[in-house]
Amino acid sequence: MNVGSILNDEPSPSKKTTNDDSGDSVRPDMSTYQRHSLVNLLNDPAPNNELKTKETKKDWSEDEHSNFRVPVTEPNQQLSPVLRRSSIADITNEKDVDISSSTEHPIEQDKSEKDEDELTRISKLKSTNKPRRYTEPPIWAQEWIPTSYQGTANGTPVVNAQESSLSSKRVFDRSSTVNVDLECSITGVIPPPSVTRTIAEWIYANFTEIPDDQRKYVELELKFGTIIDKRAGHRIDINVSTECIFTDNSNTYFDMGVHEVGWNDMCKFLDDLEKSYQDELRRSPQANSNSPKRKFNILESDITDNFYQITSRNEQPKSIRISKDNLLDPPRYTAINKQRLSSLFIHNPSSMYDLRLSLSYENPIADNNIDGIIKKNQPTLTRIKKRNSWTHRPTVTRFDMTRVLSPRESKNKSGKKIVEQDQSFEVELEVDTLELFNGFDKFKSGADSIRFEELVEIFVNNARCLNNRVTKLANK
Repeated sequence: MNVGSILNDEPSPSKKTTNDDSGDSVRPDMSTYQRHSLVNLLNDPAPNNELKTKETKKDWSEDEHSNFRVPVTEPNQQLSPVLRRSSIADITNEKDVDISSSTEHPIEQDKSEKDEDELTRISKLKSTNKPRRYTEPPIWAQEWIPTSYQGTANGTPVVNAQESSLSSKRVFDRSSTVNVDLECSITGVIPPPSVTRTIAEWIYANFTEIPDDQRKYVELELKFGTIIDKRAGHRIDINVSTECIFTDNSNTYFDMGVHEVGWNDMCKFLDDLEKSYQDELRRSPQANSNSPKRKFNILESDITDNFYQITSRNEQPKSIRISKDNLLDPPRYTAINKQRLSSLFIHNPSSMYDLRLSLSYENPIADNNIDGIIKKNQPTLTRIKKRNSWTHRPTVTRFDMTRVLSPRESKNKSGKKIVEQDQSFEVELEVDTLELFNGFDKFKSGADSIRFEELVEIFVNNARCLNNRVTKLANK
């Protein structure tokens, strides 16, 4: 006698009926809810109404695919489905799917309400949790804004309407070296030169003060000369041997100009670069078919500048420069009001000359006001400039090599007035401010954090090339 027989209240083997040897004895029909084994113990107890239904059944038909008997009901009679859990699979049936018919009963819970509850819970979690990033950077991480621009909408840069004509390809590869067995640094990045970084920061700080509508009038130029100590009367000596930024402007001044020998040698240096470029084009025309025909765009000019000091009521005095183009007949007059914004001295004791980086406004004067200024005022200074300009587009630089004649009046022994011409030589490098402002905007917007400093380094490198050239000449 097994456990199933005990649970089903079967009689002991001694109480069984005879005819065992025939094997044809039939047991009475058992309800589908009788517990035949331990597995059936897992099933729910049979409802009373289902047991009563069995008594009202009329006909039975035998299923052709199984030994179970399927009850046949009346056409209009419907039986409630009975879910049986006869296996572990049925027990873990979370959706209450009838295995025999594979039908799924609808879930009473409204899914839309459940989704809304989930969204509400997620929104609450987002509002209570700490954000991953600051909506506003802490004070130590915020960008410095000048006092004049605080409280304005200058935080978002306005990109210049005129796009750059240069590509965004990197000029200086600061992450690799030529030799495969060497690395540029322990971090894999070459640190920027300290002098170049300081110059770029100085330009950046001044550019933030310039309104967008005034950008087209900005001029940024490097001039060759020497930093003179006012007390000693000669070039400064601050016990340094390399290039540096000199900030003590109170006791010094910048003596602009170069020697004639050095000026001629720098002009020859630019001419030699142009000749070498032309020779390279002739040697390999096919390889350089897409290259420009000239390395530099060279322009000669002959300009006479007259400076006027204009004073108006309730206004500060203005220095007006009226330029006369002597190469045109009749000559053409243009006038500007030049205002210097800031200057930076770059001292290099190992080179022949120092540099002064000047940032200025060049506001144009209307042509109809020029005649009135000339007739009503006397010039305070006259300069005749015979200039050769080399414009090198790939380095966004224009080289101005100028021979300046300054008329000087004097009297001879007999008292007769004599006009003499003092001659001087000047070297200026002017950067394309449009390209520099484009790099400035890209840096502020985060689109390109390298372009701005890269342009500054290119510009300063051009000045270093000329300075090194004339220094070699002096050391011979």
